[in-house]
Formats: sequence, structure tokens, C-alpha cells
Amino acid sequence: MKRIFEDSKLAKTSIFYSVDYLNESDTKYWLNHLDSESAITLYKLSAKQIEMIWKYFGGSMWEISSFLGELLGYSKDSIIPDNLLDDRIQHIIKGNCARFEHYAGISIKKISLLKEIYKLSEKKNSFRTFDLRSLADKKAYDNTTLQKELNKLVQLNYLAFNPTTSTYQLQGKSMFYGLEKFVESMPDDIFVQTG
Repeated sequence: MKRIFEDSKLAKTSIFYSVDYLNESDTKYWLNHLDSESAITLYKLSAKQIEMIWKYFGGSMWEISSFLGELLGYSKDSIIPDNLLDDRIQHIIKGNCARFEHYAGISIKKISLLKEIYKLSEKKNSFRTFDLRSLADKKAYDNTTLQKELNKLVQLNYLAFNPTTSTYQLQGKSMFYGLEKFVESMPDDIFVQTG
């Protein structure tokens, strides 16, 4: 009872702030000025490398910071070879794909949910529970089981939930590319049963 009271009090008195990603110009400024913005002096990124980082990480400060730190060990003559940068990015995407594989296992319901999330994420940054109604039409989920599964994906840090707009979104661009790799790895006939 105390937890319900506290949750209710929190919901009525709190202002939720969404942590947005950096925009493209701020991200590229940062990556062009690693020495002054991140105290990284062992390497500089080329324009092509900055574009790659923007494509696969967007403005996710945490992911980019972690990635830049990882690259420190690969610096040679103040540069990071393009093939090595791409290899490290692909390693992260494969890891995210593996996370989706582990979550879904052989559950057609979970695989279908991930496919729907991917289709929505291709079109727009965020989605509502209502946008997944086709899964209810196919009897894969009802409202309760769908909410439970979405909450689990938030807890696993695959999705972010914004309570002020009641929307979900993937936790960054690298997660999107990992989900894309997962969906593309599924045989086409696996989706016949659910549409």
C-alpha cells in the first residue's frame, strides 16, 4: 500500500524531464573538437568518421563517450583507421542484435513485437502503445500482456519511455541498427503466422 501511495504522490507532484540527445550540429562540433571538448589528444577524427559516428550513434552522449574512450587504445600516429572504426561500430551493432536474440529466444510473440517496433522506428523516433494494436488484432497480445512486455523492454534498457508523452523509443541509433540486424536475420516464413 505504501508503494502505491508513494507512486501516486510521485506521479502527481513530479515534473518529468526527458533526456534528449545532442543535435547533429552539436554532436559534430564535439567530434571535431575532441581535444577541447573531451580532452582527447591521442587522435582526431576525419569528416568521414564523424559522419559514421553520427549515423550509428546519433547524439547519444553516453554511447559516443564510451566509444571514444574505447578508440583510445587503437590510436596510431594520431589517427584511427577507417576499417577499425567501422569494425568497432559493427561489433556494437552485433552485440545489440545478440541482446534482441537473447530476449526473444524462440518466442514468435516476442519476435513479432520486435518486428513491429522496428517497423515503427523506421518511420519515426517514438511510438505509442496504440501503434502496436496490430499485435492485439492478431491475438499475440492483449493490453495487459503488451504493457508488461513493453515495461520489460524498458527495464532491459532496450526502449526508453517518456511518461509526459506516453511514448516509447529505442535506446539510441545503435540499438536501432541492432534491431534491424535481428529482424533481417529472421526467416520470412516466421512472420506468416502473425502477419
